[in-house]
Amino acid sequence: MLYNKPLLRLLVFILLITLGVPGYIYLTQSAAKLGTQGLLDALAVYSFIIAAYLLILVSEVGDSHYLRAMGALGTLVGCAVGMRFIFILDAPHLEPGPMGIALIAFILGMAFALAYLAIVVGRLVYDKVQATRMAAIRDERGPAPSQPVSEAIASTSPAATRDAISSDVSVEHTDTGEPALVGVAGPYLGQRFDLKRGENFIGRSEGDIVLSEDRQVSRRHCVVTWAEDMLKVRDLESTNGTFVGGQRTSESVIAQGDLIGIGAGTFKVV
Repeated sequence: MLYNKPLLRLLVFILLITLGVPGYIYLTQSAAKLGTQGLLDALAVYSFIIAAYLLILVSEVGDSHYLRAMGALGTLVGCAVGMRFIFILDAPHLEPGPMGIALIAFILGMAFALAYLAIVVGRLVYDKVQATRMAAIRDERGPAPSQPVSEAIASTSPAATRDAISSDVSVEHTDTGEPALVGVAGPYLGQRFDLKRGENFIGRSEGDIVLSEDRQVSRRHCVVTWAEDMLKVRDLESTNGTFVGGQRTSESVIAQGDLIGIGAGTFKVV
C-alpha cells in the first residue's frame, strides 16, 4: 500500500517549500507595492493556507488520519480561494517575473496537497474495510481482549506472568535449534511463527510475520534479529509499543522463555 509515514512527512516538507515560496513572494511584493497595509491584506489572504498547513503539522505530531485529512482539505480550499485573490486580482498589479515563479510553485503545492489528501483518504478507507473484516472475525472467535495483553502484564512481575501464561498454553518444542515465537495470549493464541537467521520483520500488513488480524499491531511494528546465536527485538516506532516481560522497550536482547507483547497479543520465545 502507498501509505507510509516517511512519505507523508516528505510531502509535508515539500508543501512547506511549494507553498512557502509563493507566500513569501506574494507578501514581499505586496509590501513593496502598497506598504504595511498591502502586507497586512496579503497576510489576511494567505492566513487560511498557513493555518491549514499548521493543522497538517499538528496531525503529523498526533498521528491522526482525520486531522491529516482536514488539514489537507483546508489547504486545498485555501489555495483555491487564494488563487483568485492572489493571481487573478492582485498579480496584475505586482511584478510579473516573481509572481510567475510564485504561480508555478503554488500550482505544485496544490498538486502535492491533493496527493497527500488522496493517500490519507485511501488509508482511512483501508482501515474501515479492515475494521469491518476484523468485526466479522471477532464475531466468529468471540470478543477480543479488553486491553492489550502487553499492557495487562505490565503490572505483573515477569516471573509470575510467565508462570500464569505457561500454565494455560502448551508450547511445543522442537529439536531443530531454530527459535520461534508462540502465541500464548491474544488473537494468535497457540500459533507458532518460526524465525529465520537475520532480520524477521513483524507487522500488520507487511513483514516476515504478518499479524493482519490484530488492529493494535502497526503496519511495521518491530523486528526480531537472529545473529551470532543471539536474539534481539527492536521496536519500529510502533503506535502501541513492543514489550518484553511487561516492560515497554525500544530494543532488547531476548532469550528462550521471554514474553514479548506485540499489539493485543503475547508471544513466548521458544
